[in-house]
Amino acid sequence: MIAAALIIIFVVVRYISSSGQQATQQGDIASLQSQAELGKSALQAKNWWDDTYKVKFEESDSSYYLNITTSADQQVTVIDITESAYKDDLNNLYDDNEVIDTNLGSLYTNCMQGNATACKVLAALGGT
Repeated sequence: MIAAALIIIFVVVRYISSSGQQATQQGDIASLQSQAELGKSALQAKNWWDDTYKVKFEESDSSYYLNITTSADQQVTVIDITESAYKDDLNNLYDDNEVIDTNLGSLYTNCMQGNATACKVLAALGGT
C-alpha cells in the first residue's frame, strides 16, 4: 500500500515538474519574440529592413558583426553585436561569413513560429 502511494506521488511530482519546464520554455520564447519585434522595429526606423535583405554573421579581432545586404549583395549596414547578449549563441552556431538565413523576412517568420535562433538574430540586430 505504501509502495503504491509512493508511485502515485512520484508520477504526480514528475507531471508537475514537466509542466513547469514547458511553461518556462514557452515564456522564454515569448520573451525572445518580443525582443525580435523590437529589433525589427529598430531596423525599420533606420530604413534597414526589407524582407529580402540577407544577414551574414562575421567575426573580426574578437568583435562580432551582423552584416545586412540586399538580395544583390549590396551592403545596407553592418551592426556590431559584440555587446549583445546573444553574440556567443550566434558565434557558436555560425561560421564566419555564413548566411544566417535567406532573408530578414524568413528570420521573422521563423521567429514567430518559435525558432529561438531566428529570434536571437533579430534581437541582436535591434541591439537588445
